[in-house]
Amino acid sequence: MFRNVLISVARLATVPARTNSKYLLQNVTKESLLKPLIGRNFSVLQTHVPIVPPKILESMFKPAVLNTSTRTLTKYSMRKGKRKSVKAVTRRFYRLNWGAWIRTKVGRQKKLWKKSPPRKRRLRQHVFCNSTQSWMLDKMVGPYWRKPRYYVDDPYQPYHSREEFTLASIKPKPYYPSDENTS
Repeated sequence: MFRNVLISVARLATVPARTNSKYLLQNVTKESLLKPLIGRNFSVLQTHVPIVPPKILESMFKPAVLNTSTRTLTKYSMRKGKRKSVKAVTRRFYRLNWGAWIRTKVGRQKKLWKKSPPRKRRLRQHVFCNSTQSWMLDKMVGPYWRKPRYYVDDPYQPYHSREEFTLASIKPKPYYPSDENTS
């Protein structure tokens, strides 16, 4: 909401000013334009607001400060043309063999002096990323990081298999014959 207020103030507070030699456009702030705008966004009765025509040519040359950043840039290697992995993903996340990604909790090393011991213990634990985040992280890394990796004395070894879930289980289920058929 605060961003909308600032955008509206910037649009309404610029009016053309007249000089002696030529007609030039200058940014002149009028306080009378700000009062109705603030009133509109904070539930106060609105007074008359003058309509200022949009300045198309000026908006083309201004830098795009209000654009939000996106991760649409994909880097490719110069030698083989393969997509490069995002280094932040390989540093901050860990991929289990069955496709899930885990991460540590946010703020686990900050202001530990004021956190209780149970909270410190909870912060040392890892959490799963949801399916949308896991799908995005899979796209941000290359096939090298998506393959199962095997380490000596891996602390994550019990979590690499997911036998309780029937679609992801690898080991065959034991067969128990029923007592009714053996009579």
